[in-house]
Amino acid sequence: MTRNFSVRPLRSGSSGNLTLVEHGETRLLVDAGIPSRKGLNRALAEAGRSWDEIDALLVSHLHGDHIHPAAVDCCARHEVPILLHEKNLRPFTRKVLSRAAASGPLRPFDGTEFHVGGILVRPFPVPHDAEGVTCGFVLTARAGGRMVRVTLATDLGTGGNGLFEEFVDSDLILIESNYDPEMLSASIRRDRARVDSDLGHLSNEQAGTFLARVLLESRRPPRAVVLCHLSSDHNTPARAVETVRGILTRYGFGEVPVHAARRDGPSPRFSAL
Repeated sequence: MTRNFSVRPLRSGSSGNLTLVEHGETRLLVDAGIPSRKGLNRALAEAGRSWDEIDALLVSHLHGDHIHPAAVDCCARHEVPILLHEKNLRPFTRKVLSRAAASGPLRPFDGTEFHVGGILVRPFPVPHDAEGVTCGFVLTARAGGRMVRVTLATDLGTGGNGLFEEFVDSDLILIESNYDPEMLSASIRRDRARVDSDLGHLSNEQAGTFLARVLLESRRPPRAVVLCHLSSDHNTPARAVETVRGILTRYGFGEVPVHAARRDGPSPRFSAL
């Protein structure tokens, strides 16, 4: 029997991030920044899941749109372990756990790989301005008679040397495409410089150029690219997809499907097979 390996963003954006990863009987959440238990429960229910089916919550970093006290409360109620980088444990306790009614078990990880059920998780650091360490993740599992690879990084200020290698030969890529430079420059928000910095967020052009380099180094193209964490003020799904698809087309990768994850509802399920 084929054991599928799929990823489904249930929410993606500064108002809250929640991504469901499934392989066989293993169900893993990456981040949970929806700011209420009701909202978290609704998002899972829209995907046909509940907290009782979740094996672990994997936390990329400590910004509130990626881990919220409401999620900590849900983990406590359903005994879901919270996995976070060991260097994030102290600020997590101070900033998040102190505002939660209770906590599920905390399981810190370092830079080495570890298993969650049938999924092998390898964290890697990415440039972002959160306290502690911000991680992207390479997720691998045996599916369809081979090892299948998903790479995910939804907050990163730049895609410099040493980072693109993490995405090479991925079967599915989820990456930030936060803002359009023209929309950002016209914004009245005070955090424009922070968003555009090397520790802020990735623009559509930066995401497209980064992906082109990844695909040039890869032995095979991914089944899909999913653009995540689009700004509601400085981007649109159509603009992000058009920009990234245009760059990939110029480099000869126009056949690679490019999608934008939804902010306010579940995106489609993307299979790595």
